[in-house]
This record gives sequence, C-alpha cells and structure tokens, in this order.
Amino acid sequence: MTIDPSAAIPADAETAGNRSAATCLTEAGKVLLQWAETIATRDVAAVLSLYAPDAILVPTLSDDIRGREEDRRRYFESFLSNDGISCGITVQKKRVSRKLGTVVIGGLYTFTIRRDGAEEEVPARFLFTFEEIGGRWLITGHHSSRTAESV
Repeated sequence: MTIDPSAAIPADAETAGNRSAATCLTEAGKVLLQWAETIATRDVAAVLSLYAPDAILVPTLSDDIRGREEDRRRYFESFLSNDGISCGITVQKKRVSRKLGTVVIGGLYTFTIRRDGAEEEVPARFLFTFEEIGGRWLITGHHSSRTAESV
C-alpha cells in the first residue's frame, strides 16, 4: 500500500503537534496496512491493539455500532473465526486535518473467507480515522459495509 501525501495537502504543511501532513499520512497508512495484515493472523488481541480505547467501529458484517472495547472484541472474535480470512485493500482516498492531526483514509477492500469449505469474497467499502495518541497512531473510527454494486 502506498500513500501519496500530495493527494491530500502539501507535504510541508504543518498539523497539530507540528507534524507534517506527509508524516501523518505515512504513519496512518502504516497502521492501515498493519490492520489488513493482522486480520489474516486471526489474532483478536493484536487487531484490538490497533484501536484507540474509545474508537467507534461500524463493522462490515454486523448492524451494531461498537463503541466499547468489549463490543469490538466480541465482533472480532466472531469475524476472525472465519478460517482463511484475508483482506486486500484495493482503492484509497485520504486526507489529513491540519488543525487536529486526524487522518481519514477511505476506499474499498475485499475480505476473503472460507465458509463450508468454499472461498467467498466479501467486497466492502471502508472509512478509517487515525490519530496519534500517547505517541502511537491508532484507529479512532472505522466504518465498513458491503459494497452495494460490483466493484
């Protein structure tokens, strides 16, 4: 995954905490890539460690909004129980708030899961928000839903 900082705001623009937009976009992009890679490990604790304690999750395969860690844990325990799960990110748009240092990355991804011995692809759209909290870039918001049309 490559994040092109010039697609958002000038790379030398300053954001909250005097971080450049390029730095914010790069660091958030690393977390997004790590999230996709961690999904394939099916390690619930590792996935949850990428979220801020008060992060909001609107997941792909559930109608419930998950605002507490225990709720996110229950969702990922179920979601990651799918054998052979993987996630491929295919399209991205991104921006960074100069004032808040919040990065927003949106796009499309495809989950591959096995059900009843057969592989199934679940195309979905996503919107993640990221912030640096306590020296770590974390997911503060994550919305995901199945795509309504063929991608």
